[in-house]
Amino acid sequence: MGNRLEASAGLPRTVVVHHRSGIGDLIWHIPYLRAIAARSEGGKVSVIARPSCKAAEVLAAEDCIDEVIEFDHRPRKGEDRKGRHDGLVAQIGFVRSLRARGFERIYIFSGRVRYALLAALAGIPQRAGFGFSVGERMWLTEKPFIRPYAGPGNWVYPEVTAFCVAHGLVHGPVIPRMMVLPAALEAAARDLQAFPAPRYAFSIGTSEPRKNWGAARFAQLAEALLQRGCSVVLLGGPAEAEAARRILDGLSPAARERILLSAQGSVQRSAALLRHSQFCLGNDTGVLNMAVANGVPSLGLFGATPPLAHDPLLKALLGDGMASIQPDDVLERLAELKAPAF
Repeated sequence: MGNRLEASAGLPRTVVVHHRSGIGDLIWHIPYLRAIAARSEGGKVSVIARPSCKAAEVLAAEDCIDEVIEFDHRPRKGEDRKGRHDGLVAQIGFVRSLRARGFERIYIFSGRVRYALLAALAGIPQRAGFGFSVGERMWLTEKPFIRPYAGPGNWVYPEVTAFCVAHGLVHGPVIPRMMVLPAALEAAARDLQAFPAPRYAFSIGTSEPRKNWGAARFAQLAEALLQRGCSVVLLGGPAEAEAARRILDGLSPAARERILLSAQGSVQRSAALLRHSQFCLGNDTGVLNMAVANGVPSLGLFGATPPLAHDPLLKALLGDGMASIQPDDVLERLAELKAPAF
């Protein structure tokens, strides 16, 4: 630690804006936060993030994070609430809080004009962002700018990668890997002792109904895996508690004894359970991205969204709508991948 602090002496006090709202989106950015921190005062960086990505929990085990600053502006539609930083008065207050922290440099992982303007008003002298528009570039001080991603699939990871490469922070794409708190890992190991390996974690959550494979299909797949001697871990947040119960209702009483249900709000708890699983599969959501970021081979069911291609551990099963993907299709794909117990 001492060598890192000495190496970072005289470097700028830095904050990074993470604009995206999902947990998976934030996980994609972790290696680039580390790269910026390594070139910042004290080997640390502060992060401005939206509440829905649960940055304080996702980054809890990262020693390069100095502070998580929530910017609660325009919450997700499904949250049905007003953000704490909606409105001019609230944003002026946010600017004042940034100014008081004395940041010398900001990296903005976004092409939004708003963040560049807020940073300028907060008196942050070095301001780097994507620079997609003339309006944003007016408030940025650091080049180069990048262009919006125009290739196949999701644009979030390719854009932040291109930005960090352009600014000399990394030489190329860095596969995201997540740190997990030791206490969470120890607790998960204890709780999983009664569930023999191989353990399959199911990503049952979803940010949109169209991305949900459905409780009945998950129940059929769980039954098939249990027959092969596997255990199953149902992973999601509190919003998935009812879906998890429906999955359990579709199983025999004997089968339920070999399924651990974890529908709770702790990101570190979910990550720790994944670390002790041998495979993950399910909906295109944060758990799936968390799984591969913790070194767990995974199969994403992509019937409504383009497949993700940022990590070789993440394989895809495509369909024309989620309903077109059947449990037998998943079992066949698992056999192709030589997944545990196949």
